[in-house]
Amino acid sequence: MHWLLESAKPRSARIYQFNLRKLFPPDDEFATCIARLCILREDLSLEIKGIIAGPFDSLDTNTVAWRHNYFFRNSVRTLQEIASALHGLRSVPEFKRTLQKRFSTGERKTFEEFCAQMQDAGGLIGEVRNIMGGHVKHMAVGKGLKLINHDRTGFWERPFSPEDRLAHTRHTFVSELFIAILQAGDGGDDLPPKDVTEVLEIASVMAKLTAAIPHIDSLFELYVAERQLL
Repeated sequence: MHWLLESAKPRSARIYQFNLRKLFPPDDEFATCIARLCILREDLSLEIKGIIAGPFDSLDTNTVAWRHNYFFRNSVRTLQEIASALHGLRSVPEFKRTLQKRFSTGERKTFEEFCAQMQDAGGLIGEVRNIMGGHVKHMAVGKGLKLINHDRTGFWERPFSPEDRLAHTRHTFVSELFIAILQAGDGGDDLPPKDVTEVLEIASVMAKLTAAIPHIDSLFELYVAERQLL
């Protein structure tokens, strides 16, 4: 993911201006799928930068860890949406024809392998989204609390002046809660909690799926070339 941080601006770039009605005509499944993926691409790019960039003084007032957790949780939701959008795109006949026409055998193989990777991770993505991504479920929090050791501590910062409390009160213990909830998982009460290695593996799997960004860029280029919009 380092490529997202290499430079604040590109060495050079060309800016294209599109008529948006021609770029994404209504009642057009191919156009709708590509438009959806473009939105999600920008969401994921911002979320990844929120995880790995910084420091950001105004976003790190709780802790850097909580900023990482926040953007990670949002990226999980976005990845699930991207998986859904890709599934829809691959069912569009015009896209299937365009893929065969404009992608080489190697490019098609790389794309299909990534789609398979997204599908394989679907269960994990769904689990994390359900417990802390799209929702913060009451039952998931309750399960996580059961895993916290009796000697685990956390911090709460509360300014003395009431005038400062709204802007500067910090519940920094929430990062500890987040890890406990991930460890508890979304399974039944009879399932054992995840150990630290398994929790770290979640982040590793999600990091690999950020390859969605260059894949979506390639799909947009394929789309505008097929529609002769460049």
